Amino acid sequence: MIQLTDTDRADLEKLAGLRWPAEKIAAFFGWNAAELAAELSNPESEIRQIALRGEMKAQFELESRLQSDAIGGNLSAAKQYSDLLKERSFRLTKLDIFGAADNPDLYSEIQKYIESGCPGTLSDNDQLRLNLLQLIYAFDIRHGDRKTVRFLTRPPYNLSYDTARDMLSQALELFSPGKNVSKAAMRHHTAEAYDTIYHSILETAKTPQDFALAAGILDKRAKLLQLDQPDPQVQDPLVYRRFWRVNSLDPGILGLPPANRDVLGDQIDRMDAPSMEKRRIRMEAGIEDVDIVKMLEDVVEKEN
Repeated sequence: MIQLTDTDRADLEKLAGLRWPAEKIAAFFGWNAAELAAELSNPESEIRQIALRGEMKAQFELESRLQSDAIGGNLSAAKQYSDLLKERSFRLTKLDIFGAADNPDLYSEIQKYIESGCPGTLSDNDQLRLNLLQLIYAFDIRHGDRKTVRFLTRPPYNLSYDTARDMLSQALELFSPGKNVSKAAMRHHTAEAYDTIYHSILETAKTPQDFALAAGILDKRAKLLQLDQPDPQVQDPLVYRRFWRVNSLDPGILGLPPANRDVLGDQIDRMDAPSMEKRRIRMEAGIEDVDIVKMLEDVVEKEN
């Protein structure tokens, strides 16, 4: 265990503020590099606390000076200060979204919120994560799993491969329409999985058997997308030509005699129905003229 004197503490704080690497700090004090690395990774270590305090003090002094120069009208300092704030804002947002990526509580909170009918509002962290999962899902639909994971593992996100795959799985589970998805869409999504496997094998292939396996995956993907089937036959546009259709209320066109309104009126009068209903049927049959006012009054009377 490394023992510190007051002079060591003061020097360590300065060196940490200068961002010296651990190897050089160990060489400066004559310490064992492995022991120093262990101390720096231990949250309870005094050495770690001193190093962090030195970094924060140095950063505070530099940023305070930059802020003073920016407020004083130094254009270069103002630009640097603005960029610093933007970068820090992005880092904080990234921390909100990704910092607890290994913590399943954030995702479970979103699931509970949706399943309970979305009461109240989401926290800022949950909202950021929900927006990110929606972005990942939309990106996956357009570009596929492999490109989506690669996108998340590159700057500015720099997620680990496992974390990127986990967040993609969460996005698919949260937003996938399940039973409502069409067969064509399911074929496309499965084909993307085949595509991911194909490229993974191809990137590490060394033997003829590896390339044969990749070719087999590619063949399955082609069959799944029905690329082995002929293109649908294009029909002649004349097949879909619209034909004119003439409709008429004249029964004579069908060889039927014209309706006898008197006979029809007698049949309606003999019906076992209220007079209001008989009147409505006579108006619909064209025997009596339609009385809109009377119809509205009958509706009001019926409702009351």
